Amino acid sequence: MKYFSQMTTVLDLSKILAAGRVSQLRFTIAGFLGLFLHGSIVALPGGILPQWQAEFGADFGIGPFYNLFLLGSLLGISLTSKRRQRHPLMSLSCSAIGCALLIASTLGLQGLLVAAFLLGLGDGVLTLQGNSLVGELHPKRRVAILNWANATFGVGAISAPLLGSFLPWRMVVTLVALLALVSAILAWGSPPVQDLSLKGKNIPWRRASIFLLIVMFYMGLESSLGTWSSAYLIHLGRDITLSGTLLSLYWGCLTLGRMTLAGWVGQKPVQSLSLLLFCPLVVLGLSLIPPLALLFPLAGFFYGPLFATMFALLQERCGHVALSYLLYAAYIGKTSIPAFLSLLDDPAYLAYEFIFLALVLYILSFQLNKCPQNS
Repeated sequence: MKYFSQMTTVLDLSKILAAGRVSQLRFTIAGFLGLFLHGSIVALPGGILPQWQAEFGADFGIGPFYNLFLLGSLLGISLTSKRRQRHPLMSLSCSAIGCALLIASTLGLQGLLVAAFLLGLGDGVLTLQGNSLVGELHPKRRVAILNWANATFGVGAISAPLLGSFLPWRMVVTLVALLALVSAILAWGSPPVQDLSLKGKNIPWRRASIFLLIVMFYMGLESSLGTWSSAYLIHLGRDITLSGTLLSLYWGCLTLGRMTLAGWVGQKPVQSLSLLLFCPLVVLGLSLIPPLALLFPLAGFFYGPLFATMFALLQERCGHVALSYLLYAAYIGKTSIPAFLSLLDDPAYLAYEFIFLALVLYILSFQLNKCPQNS
């Protein structure tokens, strides 16, 4: 009887471990899909903007869409940044994204504005919790797994404009909505945050401000290139299919740079950033020469590891609490700056705006050397 009892205990333990591995795999996939979905949402407006303009008029303004998206994103980060529970936040955020996209595909122009706020709300939650969940599920391989997870962001950003080059925009939006609903199912029952530290509330703002500014301008440039590069290329006489393909290539270079340059940047991050930001400044400067404008995807290769480097440095020097403000800066930059560019009447000026933002980033990189290294 004692031997039978021991065997029963072993079998029960094996079932628990097997169930744990299945749950870990399911939630890992949910985190990966959430970041893939985040990339798709970021790149979606740029991928289907020409179709929106063709349907709603050439003077279609995307500014209100970005403003509503920004409000939703900031609220999403605020609601989830200091909450221990992920369930049912992640599932609800994915569901909100799916429903918002279905509304947009059904109601057209009015639906886009209704959907923008819900899209931002869901995306704000996914950006924070998707990374956090995957990292906590794999503590011993956190760096490697999170790199792959963020690579899925790039794959999602590639997919949306590529599909928008060949499919009607309503079909593209519906496909992304279905993916969001699948993600909601997989994320159901997500485990709580393991280490919710609220220490270090007194943030050294003078030290943190340079990181926040770099991230804000970087995300603004990234989103502007993703949204308006097609409009600039079409202005130069390139067709929609080529411009969409080049935009997909830009997101692909961003992902490749994140995976291949991160190790080099990690050795001497502050010293490496100035060179890293000088190269895309040159690439974007060449876009003023029409035949060389097709090289703009190379800028994404050098910008690839920038966000993760800023995230790591800020965490080391200013503490955990400052990271939520990094996300606020990122959302402000990637929504407000592209919205500002929508005010330009002549698309010929877009290249100058891209170069200006790249120059600001290059100048700001030198200010990092003046930041103390210890928190």
